[in-house]
Amino acid sequence: MKFVAALLASVLLSVPAKAEWPEPYSFISGDDLYDALSQESMVLQGYTLGVVDALKHSTDPRECFAIPLRPDADQVIYASFVNFWRDQAKRPANAVDAITMMMRSEFSCEVQ
Repeated sequence: MKFVAALLASVLLSVPAKAEWPEPYSFISGDDLYDALSQESMVLQGYTLGVVDALKHSTDPRECFAIPLRPDADQVIYASFVNFWRDQAKRPANAVDAITMMMRSEFSCEVQ
């Protein structure tokens, strides 16, 4: 346990106080999410549903989407994400943006 604490402390102390990121940092990229959902990662399936749940009540009309009303809505959302981004040469660097774009396209408020 002491080794882990020492390792963590050394890593934290080696990071500059104000790190300059080349682009806005995202915990999970669109590519990471695509790869994980393609492999049915339960962790990132949960992440995806959390993002969808958090954004579903957005008051911004540009982010409007409806969650499918069916018992397998979670599986439909995962499959829709993979299908939507399958042939895209470039996915967003931010997974939240990738989820929002897919949900707006596949589950638009206008369609519901």
